[in-house]
Amino acid sequence: MRLEGKTAVITGGGSGIGKGTGECFAAEGARVALLDINQESAQKVVDGLAGEGHIAVACDVSDAASVASAFAEVDAAFGRVDILINNAGVDRTPGDGFEDLMKGGLQLTLMSDDAFRRMLAINVEGVFFCAREAVKIMQREKTAGSIVNLSSIAGLVGLGPPHYAASKGAVLGFTKSCARSLGPLGIRVNAICPGVIETPMVAAVPDAALEHLKNTTPLGRTGQPEDIANLALYLASDESGFLTGEAISPNGGLVIT
Repeated sequence: MRLEGKTAVITGGGSGIGKGTGECFAAEGARVALLDINQESAQKVVDGLAGEGHIAVACDVSDAASVASAFAEVDAAFGRVDILINNAGVDRTPGDGFEDLMKGGLQLTLMSDDAFRRMLAINVEGVFFCAREAVKIMQREKTAGSIVNLSSIAGLVGLGPPHYAASKGAVLGFTKSCARSLGPLGIRVNAICPGVIETPMVAAVPDAALEHLKNTTPLGRTGQPEDIANLALYLASDESGFLTGEAISPNGGLVIT
């Protein structure tokens, strides 16, 4: 088993990519803590994981106090953190003009201040808050840890709503800076930039738009959560021990940089 004896914290673990990653990591021998704003959803996932000792923890990643409390609970349960998967995120926020965009409006001019700030609070501050708490534990335990931050093809090439692309671009900069500063501690930091993955988040995309994306993707399909989970497994394991500061994009060829 590739993660035997390791403890993994996965944010947004109640559905989608977080759920798939939790299932993959547990099957590979990790003890898993699934953090989610909906603890009930995370607990349902935990109940179905291979192995024993996994936990579900309520956490609002946009709230520093909630994150600190969640990691204190993880620390009390496991005493260490070897892996952090910063997966929790959103692709739209109230007041961001999405509905008007679907009618042909210009989303930038329709977007409210609060919508933009809320996106950054979840997708950027959440990554920072969780990484900070994980590193405190990794540093204390002198762990050769791995942090994997979920960005997006939007962060690479600017696809999607402006606030979303901005947030995912910020995650890439954060990843590279942390890789430089944490490398001497033996902590690796990488990013995954998924393309279109079939998750609850994508369910709101109109069928015609989704079909167009499939037709313009060289591999001819959208991705599945396990496509991302398998890459996260590699980045979390010792097999990628000389890899840090990288952004890898599983997107079926939709974006080739």
